[in-house]
Amino acid sequence: MLKKEFHFLTPFTEQRYEKFGDSEEYVRYFGADAATGDESYENIEVLFYNSEKDFAVRLITKEGEDVILYRTDNSSLSFENAYQEAMTKKESYTGNRKFTENDFLRVPYIKLSKEINYDELCGRLIKGSSVYISQAIQTIDFELNNTGGSVQSEAGMMFMCASSGIPRYFRFTDDFYLFLKETDKDKPYMALRVNNTDILEVVENTWGQSSNNTDTVITTIP
Repeated sequence: MLKKEFHFLTPFTEQRYEKFGDSEEYVRYFGADAATGDESYENIEVLFYNSEKDFAVRLITKEGEDVILYRTDNSSLSFENAYQEAMTKKESYTGNRKFTENDFLRVPYIKLSKEINYDELCGRLIKGSSVYISQAIQTIDFELNNTGGSVQSEAGMMFMCASSGIPRYFRFTDDFYLFLKETDKDKPYMALRVNNTDILEVVENTWGQSSNNTDTVITTIP
């Protein structure tokens, strides 16, 4: 069982609805730029920025849970390789790591609820026993919004006995990787690839949306 809840140092401002990737659907975003003021800048550490399609940021939380977002055109990477690649680029980056009024950040609202069945484990005998695995399941609930987020994951098995002044655009509006990591740890405890709108908050009416609407409520997973 894994259960975490985290809050950004300062809530981000909700932004205008935009499309995600090649989808025709509009989704909700939060972010920061010169128009939002600098209070939320303290939430953001720039890990590196090489181009508009190659960048990463760390979103800082009160609870010491890091939200690491990595945008790259190389969508074939495994989670481990994607994380290691992002950290390698971070170490070699010599630019400004502070988010400034010249920069732009856009992050989609994410809401994921999924059950994973590990069928490849079923029917296997536990070594040295007469017990075999009849079912192996993991449930994941994850949410990210402008105030923070939460994650809960539970895995279980059932057994049968036989018994710089230049603008930088951190726009996570297309395929990207997301990692959750405790600040004092080396490796993340959760990885997610966002490559479509299935787990994003899609909106039907894009008219009359204000860029200063912040009436978002965080959901606490029981």
